[in-house]
Amino acid sequence: MFEFLAASKGSLLAIKVSGKLTRDDYEKLLIPKLNALFKEHEKLRMLVEFDDGFAGWDSLAAAWDDMKLGLEHPNDFERIAFVGAPQWVEWGARFFGIFVKGEIKAFPADARDAALKWIS
Repeated sequence: MFEFLAASKGSLLAIKVSGKLTRDDYEKLLIPKLNALFKEHEKLRMLVEFDDGFAGWDSLAAAWDDMKLGLEHPNDFERIAFVGAPQWVEWGARFFGIFVKGEIKAFPADARDAALKWIS
């Protein structure tokens, strides 16, 4: 599930992820929100905070939707911060960072303020 956080302002989208992400989470929540922001801003900054209950994706299709975002918008992210991401998510982000021109940085779960400062 995606939850849009109050820290979202202007070209910064801050989200919290929990549970298992589904295709509906991408198609009905995240993708429409990103598309609206891309119409308003040349580049976006994104903070993705993982809660302890994050359990990955419920299907390969949902995981593909996640990867496809970066592939479809390789030049459209200025910075992406991951807060409290499991190590396997950090590894995947480093790999897919090859395709995204913006900076990607991981922060421990207790460093949300530092992540917000870096991304701003």
